[in-house]
Amino acid sequence: MKIFTILFPLFFPAILIAQEVITLDEAFESALTNNYQIKINKNNQEIAENSVSLGNAGLLPSVNLNGSVGGSVTNTDLEFAGNNPPVSINGAQSTNSNAGANLNYVLFNGLSGQRTYQKLKINKLVADEQSRAAIESTLLQVASAYYGLTQAIDQERIAKENVEISLARFERAQLANELGTAIRTQLLTARVDLTSDSSVFLNAELQRKTASRNLERLIGKTLEPSIETEPIALSLNDWTVEQLHQTAIDNNAALKNLELQAELAEKNLQLSWSNVFPSISLSGGYTYQNQQTEAGIVLSNTSAGWNGSLGLSYTLFNGFKNNTARQNQRVLLESSELQLEDQKLQLQVDISNALDAYNQSMKVAAFEENNLESGKLNLKRSEELFKAGQITSTEFRDAQLALLNAEVRIINAKIAVKLNEIEIMRLTGQILSSE
Repeated sequence: MKIFTILFPLFFPAILIAQEVITLDEAFESALTNNYQIKINKNNQEIAENSVSLGNAGLLPSVNLNGSVGGSVTNTDLEFAGNNPPVSINGAQSTNSNAGANLNYVLFNGLSGQRTYQKLKINKLVADEQSRAAIESTLLQVASAYYGLTQAIDQERIAKENVEISLARFERAQLANELGTAIRTQLLTARVDLTSDSSVFLNAELQRKTASRNLERLIGKTLEPSIETEPIALSLNDWTVEQLHQTAIDNNAALKNLELQAELAEKNLQLSWSNVFPSISLSGGYTYQNQQTEAGIVLSNTSAGWNGSLGLSYTLFNGFKNNTARQNQRVLLESSELQLEDQKLQLQVDISNALDAYNQSMKVAAFEENNLESGKLNLKRSEELFKAGQITSTEFRDAQLALLNAEVRIINAKIAVKLNEIEIMRLTGQILSSE
């Protein structure tokens, strides 16, 4: 009974502990709040939003204040025309001070400022869509890690149940051997199977801990060691490929991003035409100057007043640089439109593949559900026959392993359904609205 004494405390304390359950929605909410990459993406959105201003587009005037104070000490010799006697001054001090305010404003530059402001608005929308795509990708990782934990928890449970079955079989073989009603080979076989199943259980326990840490990393939250995930409930969605494709056209983040990139390319083309027009600018200000000196005829000089100017600038020739820039912008616009059309085709393929994978996984899950019931009945019947001595331990072991494999397959099938479902939600831009 030594093996039973060792294994019992390993497997049974968990059933006495109240277990906390985390749902997928809770995992999503925690990731949206705590995940560092999501926080970085939100910061990028904020930067893009802050950049949308008239000042960044050059549509507001600039105002500068300036001032300075200087002085000098010199030896000065002065000779004057006429009958005025010469003057020599050692250590003559002089001071200079000036202050002013200047305003500069571009009245017209070929609508460059207006188009730049429109670009900034589009850049903000691009940042929003890029952030949404990144967040959706992160949530897909969260779902994968969540169901990875679900799989690890179920495999640990299955391994534990398998050890219990093998332990009961070992105890029966041990008792039969002690009573002399069974050969020692049966006892050794039962012991080998129990040891093998115990090793599988310990490995499953490690996999659960690893899966839990992977999920913690993504959601930024520490989970209880005995954490459980919610049971997987399957319900068939009556999606059509046409419906999903249209929803993806309307909402897919990657597609929206390319649409905005095409708009940006068009604005850049418009902006390249700004150099065709002259630039008209206005400047004005107020200036104060004061000069004091101990040498010379003029001992003090002060001036103050307003100034202003209107300027026009026009580039007659710059080596065809502007023309080349416009040609390149036309090509870039065409490329962005081609990328957009290519993404639409790719999205249609991805939607079709994802829907086929979803429907297929639903069929597999239903098939494995029926197979699982058969496996349970087979093991129960085999256990009765084994106790009655009507089948060998090898046949009983085969029934035991058949049920184990059936339980593993049904878990994997259900997880495949949920992951395919979430992938469809991501492709159609609904993963955030559905969480």
